[in-house]
Amino acid sequence: MRAQVPKEPYVWNLTDDDVKHLSPEMRRCLSLRCGSSEDVSNWRKHQLIRKFQRSASDTNSPAVRIAVLTEKIMRLRAHLLRNPGTRGHQAAKISMSMRLSKRQKAMKLLYKSDFTLYRHVCQELGIRCVRFAVPGSKDPSKMVNPQAVDGDRARFLIRQRMYHAKYRPRELRDTETNKLIRYTRHPMEPVPASHGKAIATPQQVSRAWPYGVRGDRVAGQQVVYNPTAAGPGYWPAKFDGLGGPVQN
Repeated sequence: MRAQVPKEPYVWNLTDDDVKHLSPEMRRCLSLRCGSSEDVSNWRKHQLIRKFQRSASDTNSPAVRIAVLTEKIMRLRAHLLRNPGTRGHQAAKISMSMRLSKRQKAMKLLYKSDFTLYRHVCQELGIRCVRFAVPGSKDPSKMVNPQAVDGDRARFLIRQRMYHAKYRPRELRDTETNKLIRYTRHPMEPVPASHGKAIATPQQVSRAWPYGVRGDRVAGQQVVYNPTAAGPGYWPAKFDGLGGPVQN
């Protein structure tokens, strides 16, 4: 479809009835022959939507999204190929990467829901029909078991085997004589001599408040202030009142 050169259609989805009252020159100006690349791309997207949509109001189904994103990707690709050696196309590359990611998600969704339509869309658009690795559903009601094996029983056996493999008895040998001691699940370590015994802890005097065991207090050289003495008494810090500094 991209190789087709639009001749008869007009820009902005105009019909013959819309331009029949115009002059031939104006009709040629409104044709896609004189339109920009954006107008031609919009016409192609409109044609792809009409081709893959399921109803007149269908503009967001997976098939339509894949077709529209493919047209946008091809337009960006043509732009990058026309300007190979120039810089400043980082925005176009980022936009192309985002559209490729969105198309990948839409293709995977259509692959999981309707593979026949997915293959038809890929053939019509000329893109590779990717076979996605879709894991089985974890919902027990949707699980498919062709061998008719009870899923709960199989899950129990798997877990039981994993348990026995993890906690199976292992042989333990003496490091010096290499003599087999016993089969145990975990290596045995000798019990320390202090096991179950009280640990001697030296008595300590806390230096934290309110014990106050500073050196001057222990020596009895601390300053003891008399709260009943005449005057302002003991102030931890000088206070400047409203009338200026306090005179001692």
